[in-house]
Amino acid sequence: MAIIIGAATTVSFGGTCVTSANWGISPNNQRLYCLGSWTPDQVISKPTETLSLTIYAPGPSYSTAPSTSCVDANTIVASVSPAACGEASGGVSGDWFVTSYSYSKESGSDPGTESWSMQKWVGALLPSYVLRGISEGQATSNAGVVFDSTDGTSETGSVSAGSFGKSDILTLGVVGSVGGGSSAQGDTGQGSASMSYTDLYL
Repeated sequence: MAIIIGAATTVSFGGTCVTSANWGISPNNQRLYCLGSWTPDQVISKPTETLSLTIYAPGPSYSTAPSTSCVDANTIVASVSPAACGEASGGVSGDWFVTSYSYSKESGSDPGTESWSMQKWVGALLPSYVLRGISEGQATSNAGVVFDSTDGTSETGSVSAGSFGKSDILTLGVVGSVGGGSSAQGDTGQGSASMSYTDLYL
């Protein structure tokens, strides 16, 4: 186990102010069994690294357009260099595929925050191509979610006894890009988008 010192940890993500970072690696093992045995005949690994960052808005812009040819989907550059006590922690860096984005600004006097979740494939067996499908989301107009087409709206609301609540009207649809949510005084809002990928091995 290592202790990470936040004040000495450096994160690079489009020049933004990062408030939290989470990262990890998974071997994504697939065990192949044959009848008559509980011992795997083969173990196939397709390791991935993941990175999640929370930043003060506005963040960088990232296109979520679907793939139209056998070319890798676009990536975004990010790195974490942790200051660790105890076991070494090497951090992560490189080009990342964004898998989800969310924005929140609950109070007009507070800054907006964006949360970015990212993934990349690592190791000896890398996909020939990583293709992105349709990205979908829902958001208020200031959330940094840009729609290619819309399907309608939804509404969320909440309130509790003895206090004040809020409601938002959200646009739903196919997302063309994310990032750049508002931190303007007086603004409130929310939004989210998810992206799907297919890793091809040719």
